[in-house]
Amino acid sequence: MHGLNILVVAMRDNMKTALLLLALLVMLGTLGWLWFEKNFERREKVVRSTMSLEARRNPMLAAEMFLSRLGLSVESRTGREYLIQPPEDRGLLLVRDLGPPLTESAVTDLLAWIEQGGHLLAAPSAQLAVAGKHSLLAKLGVSLVDADEREEGDEVLALDLSAQVEGLLVDVDMPDRFVLDESSEAVRPLVEDPRYLVFPWGAGFITLISDSGIFTNSRIGKFEHARLLAHLAPVGDPVWLLHSAQMPSLLSLVWRWAPHLVVTLVLLGLFSVWWMSRRSGAILASKTSDRRDLLEHLQASAEFAWRNDLKAGLLEGARHQVEKRWLSAHPLLLQLDQEARCDWLAKRTGLSATVIFKALYPEKPDTVQMIKNSINLQRLLAALHPDRKVK
Repeated sequence: MHGLNILVVAMRDNMKTALLLLALLVMLGTLGWLWFEKNFERREKVVRSTMSLEARRNPMLAAEMFLSRLGLSVESRTGREYLIQPPEDRGLLLVRDLGPPLTESAVTDLLAWIEQGGHLLAAPSAQLAVAGKHSLLAKLGVSLVDADEREEGDEVLALDLSAQVEGLLVDVDMPDRFVLDESSEAVRPLVEDPRYLVFPWGAGFITLISDSGIFTNSRIGKFEHARLLAHLAPVGDPVWLLHSAQMPSLLSLVWRWAPHLVVTLVLLGLFSVWWMSRRSGAILASKTSDRRDLLEHLQASAEFAWRNDLKAGLLEGARHQVEKRWLSAHPLLLQLDQEARCDWLAKRTGLSATVIFKALYPEKPDTVQMIKNSINLQRLLAALHPDRKVK
């Protein structure tokens, strides 16, 4: 019984200690929080980042996300597929750029899709005013002319569509303007403006707008552009955003329809490069020759000159030096002509005048004569300096 009392007292002491520690931790935590709130302030900072890769690839990504939040089925793509072969379901086909003129059969199929309840919202290409009338515009009796040809004094104001939607104003640029052909038998538009035309076509509509950039990522948030898109989008029907109707390149088409072929060709090219870089057979030993000394170099140069018919110039320098030394030692030789000079040298050297003449003034000696002339030049030099003996 006594032991049980001791155990109860110990538990009470431990509990008091735990409560004290807990109270101390709560107090420290409260003080730390009060210090943090006093010394730090919450601020919001806007960090601007560059456009994402998906937004750079798809200039109508913001429009796609906006329509998706409205609960509509949206599909964004590029190419001319839906212009040549319209979708099976009815809905809104937004074409940012009509691109080159369509064929008659393609225009007929597109108009048939619109007549069944489709809605085409399109902007003509920037080159259409120069290239000529588009086949689709010709069906509607519409021409596209340069906006600079408008009358002077006409001020370009915001496009007022309040008749369709209350308070709807759209900032539409007018690089080109639409002109209706009064003599055309085409249906008249419901909304007529040089920048904006709406044609009824069967159960559907055709909307032409001169500025295709109002629905792009950088401009859809300005003015009432998003509101106009929401007004044109049908409730419950899908929307197709064709942000580029230009013909894709051949490489993109090959990659789209035959990616395995492209990968195979790339791997084959890499394997071919690797295979051609491999050596075949044994490595040839590199031939290195020892460095020659100066005398060997001079001998090799002389042999090269001798083999390449340069031997006639080998003795030219020696002949001039020998004659120059004799003239310096005996200036009276300057007053004599060549024959007299050779006679004078013959009396003092023991060589005949003919030998001296051939050595000092050769015409076109052959190889044997050149060797003789070289020996005779050495003898003439030795006669000028008797202390030098010719071996």
